Amino acid sequence: MMTTIWRYDRSGTAIRCEDEVTEERALTIYVNGTLAVHLASSGELVDEAAVGHAVSEGWARPTQILAVNVEERSAFLTISPDAPGPDAPTSIDIDCISGDALTEDIAISPGFTVSASRLQDLAEEMQRSALHWRTTGGVHAALIAQGEHVFNCEDISRHTALDKVIGHALMHAWNVREAVLMGTGRIPAQAVAQAARVGIPVLASRSATTAQAIALAERAGITVVAFVRAGRMNVYSHPERVVP
Repeated sequence: MMTTIWRYDRSGTAIRCEDEVTEERALTIYVNGTLAVHLASSGELVDEAAVGHAVSEGWARPTQILAVNVEERSAFLTISPDAPGPDAPTSIDIDCISGDALTEDIAISPGFTVSASRLQDLAEEMQRSALHWRTTGGVHAALIAQGEHVFNCEDISRHTALDKVIGHALMHAWNVREAVLMGTGRIPAQAVAQAARVGIPVLASRSATTAQAIALAERAGITVVAFVRAGRMNVYSHPERVVP
């Protein structure tokens, strides 16, 4: 879908323009009437996703899938009684399965601002410090900055990487209401919820964001900044916090 953004360069010059963002959806699969799994999905080809997941997880062979019915974001599989079927219900990739990731009524107070050049500097520092991310590409990096305090870490999960830097800031009594939270992974709605619950006003990434994350950030009062790299960035919500 299309949304209005503010595209900044390193000098702090901003251009208001339209940009296309990905939508995130939760896909729920039921097997013989019982909840089996929640999956992250972009929302298309629901029946194909359900059949592919069922067979690849060993729940049933293709010939044991008797019917597939789709209702909005849910797929209902009917499988043969002699098929193994799923174990207990699970969630896959909980970083982004929920468009309603924040049920609390939270609104971050205005007032804190950060310069476009500071965000670029933090992105470069995060990249320099992320040794395993640079050498393997198999992990995510995260950074939190408040005033002169900066802390970096890495983890196989983008969600856990953010948890780690948030935890460090809280354990060291940083004023997180004047902090920037940054990562290398996509910014889904769940990441916005993480920042909102802690009170962090600016959430940034060198990667993309989603329509659901932007909508949640608008409601929670969080500035979402994506594609922070190569001297440019896109601001998707509450642009008043990013200054020259």
